Amino acid sequence: MNSIFTTLLILGAVISAGAMPLQSVTPYPLVPDDAPNADYTVKVNGTPVAACGTAMNVGYAHFAFTGRVKVEITAREAIATFDVSPHRDGIQAKVEGKTLSFELPQPRLLHIQVNKLPRFFLFADAPEAALPQSGVFDLTQYGVKSSTDAVQTAAIQHAIDEVAAKKGVLLVPPGIYRTGELRMKSHLTLHLAAGAVLKGTGSLADHPAGELGTQLIHFMDCENVRIQGRGVIDGQGRALRLSGKNASASRSKLIRSLRARNIVVEDVILRDSGTWGVHLIESDNLRFSGVKLISNTIYDDPTFPWEANTDGFDPDNSSHVLIEKCFISSNDDTIAVKLRHGSRRDMTDIVFRDNVCWSVKSALKIGSEVYEKKLSNVRFENNAVVHADRGIVVYDYSGAEITDSRWVGNHFEFIGGDTKRMNIEIKVQDEEGKGRMQEVLLKDNFFEHAAEKPSRLQGLDAEHEIDNAIIDNLVVAGKKCLSAEDAHIEIRKHVRGVVFK
Repeated sequence: MNSIFTTLLILGAVISAGAMPLQSVTPYPLVPDDAPNADYTVKVNGTPVAACGTAMNVGYAHFAFTGRVKVEITAREAIATFDVSPHRDGIQAKVEGKTLSFELPQPRLLHIQVNKLPRFFLFADAPEAALPQSGVFDLTQYGVKSSTDAVQTAAIQHAIDEVAAKKGVLLVPPGIYRTGELRMKSHLTLHLAAGAVLKGTGSLADHPAGELGTQLIHFMDCENVRIQGRGVIDGQGRALRLSGKNASASRSKLIRSLRARNIVVEDVILRDSGTWGVHLIESDNLRFSGVKLISNTIYDDPTFPWEANTDGFDPDNSSHVLIEKCFISSNDDTIAVKLRHGSRRDMTDIVFRDNVCWSVKSALKIGSEVYEKKLSNVRFENNAVVHADRGIVVYDYSGAEITDSRWVGNHFEFIGGDTKRMNIEIKVQDEEGKGRMQEVLLKDNFFEHAAEKPSRLQGLDAEHEIDNAIIDNLVVAGKKCLSAEDAHIEIRKHVRGVVFK
């Protein structure tokens, strides 16, 4: 007995030291009403993982794992070309016929392109933490049932109200729950299980317009709220805009906050917003972590009749916002820091880090709607930009004073494909007010290629300048840039103190 006990102790120590990691794979199911992907199938360590298609003409597979696993993605046709991003993850993939394979030693959020097939995303997460033993209330206890047809807004809202009053966890079990706008309440945890979807109806009747428009999930005048889990929130934004003929009310946000604080959104999949995905207004202490946000784009859906305007995240007149370890695929800006809506005030401490970004427009952006107050301490750190028309962007067009903004350690794979085609554009311009910008740091940024058009720094006049910009270890197409000429940057009027290192 003693020898067996000793052997078990030694084995446990070896595993704990990482020399012999345990392997497990947890495939997450399709949510009801999702069609299997027509272009790809996925296996992880030989275990099938469901791959879904979407109305946005992109697909994804979602699973959790421990240890080191082998991923096999089989396309519907022989693979001639492929790309696995982020490139800086260094994933070594190989092809055999129709199958692309590689190993993952740790969680990753991947963008995959094969031939000219639709884009495909792989969401490989760490295992999910267990729910607490008490204080958990199942949505079905409140008369809500999974249904592809029934609209259950009132019953779901009643469950939210009841569980929030108990400061409990409302569990949304696997199933489809169609709903209009839902208002989050203070002290609620909303947990979406894998295989669960809160799904918009695609009907304007279920989206009453409020003071700032329409949305599916509304954090208004609430605090201490969390949304979590491996389920899905689907805005049906594409269908909503088509049914509403692009009327203002049909351009619904997926999530909006207004005068909220202490909000966490973690791990869930957010998909198919009507316009901006997450709009955060006059709110404080907000954290988005591990979120996968997928919106419609003209790249994937060229027959869509209007400009998609699907930004990813828009922190607006809000402070102490952290967006990290997320995956964002959007037509418009991946993130656009704004200072416009609500009762305007100084805005500070916005951190956007360790995200994977794909956009038709701008990637890491401040502006353009930044009005007369002070905007400080905005940081873009260690993001992987797979695709964007512009990489680092500031449009100070409406009078804000922008100070201490930093872009550090970001990696840009492809820049171009739309109207500007520029690595960097930083401008002060008078559209609705004269702003100024100072203390700009660009450090350790890596662009795989030179953009088609030159970058640009441009102030407005002698009192509204860009002042003190440090560009440190900027690498473009493998070359460290020690001058504006090296970096292909035009330094225009009313820009002072530009230093290359």
